[in-house]
Amino acid sequence: MSSPKPGPAVKPHSAPTDHNQPVADPVAHFKTIPWCAALLSDPAVIDIIVPDRRPLPTGESSFVRKTMNTPTTIKACVTFYRMVKPLKPKSSSSSSSSPSSGGTGEVSPAGGASPVGQSKSKSGEKKPKKPLSASEALLSGGGKENGEDPRNPFILFNALADLGPDLQSFAGTMHGGLYNVLMDEVMGTAANFQAKHGAYTITFTTNFRRAVNPPQVILIRGRVVRVDGRKIHVRGTVEDKDGNIMAEGSGIWLAMDRHVGRSQL
Repeated sequence: MSSPKPGPAVKPHSAPTDHNQPVADPVAHFKTIPWCAALLSDPAVIDIIVPDRRPLPTGESSFVRKTMNTPTTIKACVTFYRMVKPLKPKSSSSSSSSPSSGGTGEVSPAGGASPVGQSKSKSGEKKPKKPLSASEALLSGGGKENGEDPRNPFILFNALADLGPDLQSFAGTMHGGLYNVLMDEVMGTAANFQAKHGAYTITFTTNFRRAVNPPQVILIRGRVVRVDGRKIHVRGTVEDKDGNIMAEGSGIWLAMDRHVGRSQL
């Protein structure tokens, strides 16, 4: 008798009880949503974290920990991290002033590099490989030429957020400023991992693509693409369940020489 085939990889988690989010178990909450469950169950995911939303005595981060942490604003949020394969320049003529790019940014479950831009079907026929994100800018950069230290690689940071109706500006449409807030938090987390004492945002640009229509679950991504001295260049996206880019963000964070606050998303 043959043994049953293994099901999709599901990372175990212990539901924390002290995160103070409106949903008791945010990881379990998102695993009931098929496209979110697929992201969280990817073997390439390094870790899944439930952000702490308990208020701080100083009032620090109260906008994220309190104002944006209600059943009608953001009722559940989890973050997860994964590696991105360092991408080679498309050609030797690539400009050194911008991050190099090319390929899909995919990493195989075993940790090795997946084929760039294509995969094989059972019949041996080559077919295009779906990239991690439709944003080429998010998956660009990395490598020695962009200041990446192999001991502290440019990890892809992700957050799932379940948005509620009280985030609307125009009827049925999320307030435009919240795109910036959400990306800034995730991109800032990516920047902080490249700065011993944290980093401050010094420039931030948002390109709006599509409207977010709460209530809606969205995916926010952020990744460092280049480090130049104390300047940390970061790219980010807001994406929907189908991988559509709702907004793209780019910014520069300045690494501090003393401890500063940390992003909370």
